[in-house]
Amino acid sequence: MNINEILQQKLDSRMHAIKAADERSAQLRLEIPEIAAIDNDLHTVSIRIMKAALDGRDELDERITAIKNENDSLLLKRASVLEQHGYSADYDSPVFTCVSCSDTGYVGLNFCECIKKAYNNDRYTTSGLGRALYGKDFNNFSLKYYSGKGSIGISDLENMTMIVNQSKRYAQSFSPESESVLMIGGTGLGKTHLSAAIAKEVLSKGFFVYYDSAQSIFDTYESVRFGKESRESAKKYENCDLLIIDDLGAECLTQYTIAVFSSLLNWRITNRKQTIISTNFTPQQIKKSYGERIYSRLMGEFLIMKFTGQDVRLLKLSEKTKV
Repeated sequence: MNINEILQQKLDSRMHAIKAADERSAQLRLEIPEIAAIDNDLHTVSIRIMKAALDGRDELDERITAIKNENDSLLLKRASVLEQHGYSADYDSPVFTCVSCSDTGYVGLNFCECIKKAYNNDRYTTSGLGRALYGKDFNNFSLKYYSGKGSIGISDLENMTMIVNQSKRYAQSFSPESESVLMIGGTGLGKTHLSAAIAKEVLSKGFFVYYDSAQSIFDTYESVRFGKESRESAKKYENCDLLIIDDLGAECLTQYTIAVFSSLLNWRITNRKQTIISTNFTPQQIKKSYGERIYSRLMGEFLIMKFTGQDVRLLKLSEKTKV
């Protein structure tokens, strides 16, 4: 949904709340004649205030103050009568979903936080992240499973600390000028966690992010090819501001999937659309599986993040079995 559709939903909610409150008011007036009389007096007070303002005679402020005091007295009396009959004082007041904006969508001239939250939630829902990745963010990425040993000249802990900080900076400063990223490393090293964390941060800035596995992406193009899905199904992979392709290399590799990957990659690079790819493959395996052209594109135009360490999933499982 776009922001206007979300605003309309909020306004529809407001109208529903007001209608329900009006129905409760009508019920009270039928059930309690004294409430009907007080409501008539309150209506008269409102008219008198408007007339006094239009009249513009001397002592206008005093007259309006006196009328407002009368209005306050009537409201207190109304609340007392309702309580005597077992109702709360606000029984027939509208119940809005947001107390900050009363379901108008605005606080002053700015969007209410409820609108911003709904907009971000909708973008998250349509991003492909799903419930499985919902809890993965920068705050809960733990470095305690990375040791001091290393295979690339620095320790795994130093390397992963650098990658986490690099990922945070990337997400915080994301723009159409950002680089694309290739995350390389073995299973269970945190590639999916950090790519999901980046996605959530970039989403919160209002960019269109889509997250999917390589297999699912290629399956979609296959379905479009044979008319099982419309062309629109694949456009999200091409048009999103940030496409995150998870687990490249785990798909069923064919000449068709290689052609699709090459075409998608070239289109996004040409149109300055950023892509994050995670893979368990080494650079040599990428070259062997996808060919020189794709290998050259990835190595030459992507920021390479090389994940190192032991499989964190297995380490966590080992901790549980020791308990």
